[in-house]
Amino acid sequence: MNGRVLRYAAAALAVVVAALHLFHPDFGIFALMTYLSIPALPDPRPLAFVLSAVAILLGMALVADGAVPIRTAALAGMGLMVVYVAGYFGWHMFGHGVWWPWGSGLGGHSHTFGEVLLGEGHLRSDPIALGSKVAELALFVVLALLYAEESG
Repeated sequence: MNGRVLRYAAAALAVVVAALHLFHPDFGIFALMTYLSIPALPDPRPLAFVLSAVAILLGMALVADGAVPIRTAALAGMGLMVVYVAGYFGWHMFGHGVWWPWGSGLGGHSHTFGEVLLGEGHLRSDPIALGSKVAELALFVVLALLYAEESG
């Protein structure tokens, strides 16, 4: 595949992933602003969502400016996509963050992998979560192809 097409596809998907996290209705910038006004952080997801979205946009700017090589950014992006997907499943499979020290018990129950994929309140019934995971996996694939293209 053409490297230019891969770069545009990666940029478009990166913007989608960043926007989904930055403006997530429950865990995006507005939730973070609410927590900062309390001040408390009972749930780590708003901070993680906003910081990671800003990191994506900053990474794109650094690549566009020539300050970071595309291969380096692709590796970092692939790593972040793994964190997003693993984090989503880990959050739901290991007690909804009961390990978070400042939380007030964010659920305390856990799910199997299949329940996270198919259960109510998860990917099957949450279009934002489903769209986010699809975009993250697609971005991972495009970044892997771009990394290979830039390497060879």
